[in-house]
Amino acid sequence: MKWDRVNLNRRDLLKIAGVGAVSAALPGCSDNTASVAKKPVGITGIDGRRVLPWSNWSGNQSCQPNQRLVPRNESQLIEAVKNSQQPIRCVGSSHSFSNIVATDNTLMSLARFRGVKNIDKATRQVDIAAGTRLADIGEPLWEAGLGLINMPDIDTQSLAGAIATSTHGTGKTLGSMSSTVQQITMINGQGDKVICSAEQNSDVFNAARNNIGMLGVATEFRLQAKQRYHLKERSWMLPLGEGLAQIEQQRDQHRHFEAYALPHADYILFISLDEVDQETFAKAPAVENNGDAYETFRTLAKVIDYAPFMRSFIMNRGAATVDPEERYGRSHDIFGNLRDIRFNEMEYSIPAEHGVECLSEILATIKKHDVDVIFPLEYRYVKADDVWLSPFYQRDSCSISCHNFHDRDYKKYFALLEPIFKKYQGRPHWGKIHTLEQSQLSALYPRWDDFMKVRQQMDPQNKFVSNNLKELFSIG
Repeated sequence: MKWDRVNLNRRDLLKIAGVGAVSAALPGCSDNTASVAKKPVGITGIDGRRVLPWSNWSGNQSCQPNQRLVPRNESQLIEAVKNSQQPIRCVGSSHSFSNIVATDNTLMSLARFRGVKNIDKATRQVDIAAGTRLADIGEPLWEAGLGLINMPDIDTQSLAGAIATSTHGTGKTLGSMSSTVQQITMINGQGDKVICSAEQNSDVFNAARNNIGMLGVATEFRLQAKQRYHLKERSWMLPLGEGLAQIEQQRDQHRHFEAYALPHADYILFISLDEVDQETFAKAPAVENNGDAYETFRTLAKVIDYAPFMRSFIMNRGAATVDPEERYGRSHDIFGNLRDIRFNEMEYSIPAEHGVECLSEILATIKKHDVDVIFPLEYRYVKADDVWLSPFYQRDSCSISCHNFHDRDYKKYFALLEPIFKKYQGRPHWGKIHTLEQSQLSALYPRWDDFMKVRQQMDPQNKFVSNNLKELFSIG
């Protein structure tokens, strides 16, 4: 390969920090990874039916449940909860990296709970079924003149899973998806329907907006939306030192701002998103999707394996070819990016004022220890909220994510960086990899005990607690 011809554009670099689509007839209820296919094909379950094993999309989590349930409606769901004699864990689109889904008991999918159910144009509030994919929300809202306030850049998750783990996008003045929730309908451990909001069952509401599937089964969410809008996305590469000095300034200037720092390179990629009016959008040139960057980065990784001494040269040469780029579109079209590379991920959120310092220390550590990684580090901002177990509870935060290919060892890499996150009082993303235990987690969340009290009230028989969660939350 001639390195003077390695042209990696912005979308190529983004893809390596993204996810692959999970194809399944019923999300979370089919054999959807190669790692699962290599294992025995299921067991005979407690109801006498063949039960397939489960794996998340990256393959780092798997389990063999003894029952699969896909209720067709609320009545079937309530009946299943009331009659269950063993724990139930709900699964969405299998995009979590942590072990919060895995169970050897009942695995339940809400794949049949889908769609935008009601739109109130006066209040700009929308009722959406819990199993709806984020990618399926934008179009019906747009037709009604509305759009979500913010979104993550991966839109294949289920709404329930995104809210259960405080999934977020980026923006100094914008919270996670959980912060836009106005009302939640849930089925608790007794099979009773519970509707909660800031005015009704407020303690349940504060706990349920980041519930990790431990309070019951959420069936519907009411979200606050806004008038539909177009976005302009701009991306540009900077020398690392110059970029680190500008991060906070750029954060303050744009509705959305994020950065991708390249390990072993002297560059950092900036991305900003801002609202534009219809006239500006209409005049904007079309930008085509550049396709799959998988082979490009796998080739880079393989070459670096054979010539690790060239790692910095290769990364810098590739980054130097990235040209500035702009694209325009409807908000939900711009938020969602095509992602086709599987990986494993760790993410921590730290106080926003320490973000640049923490990122700098991480990059220096990777370089010092000559870590074999080329995945960019993703750097985003999220506004503080009042959700009890949210990583952003009562503090404006900076989220930093590190990744590695799904078929490469990530444990040593993550173990090297995790102490740095702890040093800055980092709170881990509930759906991503971390090694914190109950004593460490409870110290990070002032309302931990309040959450546990609500959990006990909603699920006194521990119907929604797996063995993994019993250990993590010290539940007897």
